[in-house]
Amino acid sequence: MKKLINHCKHSNKKRMIKLSRIGMAALFFMSSLASAATASFAATASDVLPNGGAGLILSGSTDLKSAVSGKVTSDKIEDAIDSQEEMKKRLAQNAQEAYEELIKNIAVADTDDFIYVRESADKSSEVLGKMYNNGVGEILGEENGWYLVESGSLTGYVNAENCIVGEEAEELAPEIGYELAVINSPSLYVRTEADKKSDVLCVVKNGEEYLVKGKENGWLLVETISGDGWIAEEYADVEWQFSQAESNEEEAIRLAEESLEKGKALVEYALQFVGGPYVRGGSSLTNGCDCSGFTMALYDHFGISLSHASDAQRYAGVAVDGIENAQPGDIIIYSGHVAIYMGNGQIVHAANSRLGIIVSGIDFMTMLGIRRIF
Repeated sequence: MKKLINHCKHSNKKRMIKLSRIGMAALFFMSSLASAATASFAATASDVLPNGGAGLILSGSTDLKSAVSGKVTSDKIEDAIDSQEEMKKRLAQNAQEAYEELIKNIAVADTDDFIYVRESADKSSEVLGKMYNNGVGEILGEENGWYLVESGSLTGYVNAENCIVGEEAEELAPEIGYELAVINSPSLYVRTEADKKSDVLCVVKNGEEYLVKGKENGWLLVETISGDGWIAEEYADVEWQFSQAESNEEEAIRLAEESLEKGKALVEYALQFVGGPYVRGGSSLTNGCDCSGFTMALYDHFGISLSHASDAQRYAGVAVDGIENAQPGDIIIYSGHVAIYMGNGQIVHAANSRLGIIVSGIDFMTMLGIRRIF
């Protein structure tokens, strides 16, 4: 399929947004819906146990223990089991029908980078945002080789030439999405095995979300900070997650957040060299450097090339309007000198041969400008 070549750069970080629960419950395999049938016969809220298990509820609110003791006939037990199986079949059939309908309306971005989401079915129309490679949108209509899609917070047009739909999208979907288990019990044990008698790994809480890595006999293997463990499937809602479109405003916010985090990381990295020597013409963070060699070496560590000249660094990146808008990682420009802004009116820099690499106030010299590199 023809690729759309874009001349804009963007972060590889993808914004993952959940699709509607109804659509996603139907999407890809029907195990979650089938398990819901079993859950309908499982415990009420008061029956939820901390070990992730519950008594089987038969017709007339009679549990399995009573049935075994002879208070319920074998016919009633068989009827209850048959009802469960029938419900599973109906739910599976409904899920299959919903899945087939849903997959007809999914468009997957097929590009090396991103495709534009536009206001109308025209390449010259306003750009509302971007849908990155393997991003997913729901097709609402088609017009002159364009799809009208809803994706994330955006509703707009994407070029059909850059989208995968139908059976091809169905085959691709499991590879580009992932499942999250959203806990629907006040508290739940995560166990080391798919067995309520196995050891407890940790406890999870209502509303928390965990990556699903496997399924087995009504249990979900989830990833937690304590390691991978098993939870009973009836105590979690499983949702599929996909990358979706990002509006211009959302992209600006994301890039600003990423810039700030990178700047903080650069400052943290720079501080480990405080106390090192100043060497004119040097660019070694350990053996010695001058002011521009210091900033150059720091940014080089983060994959960005700067000139080894303070005058040239005066024009690097973009200008920042005033110290009130500066953020960690920005380069502070002085007369014949440069420094890294740390925040709170402080800088870290290779000051001179007498002081070496130090932390000082921003008023070390008269500030002439601020440049943002990230």
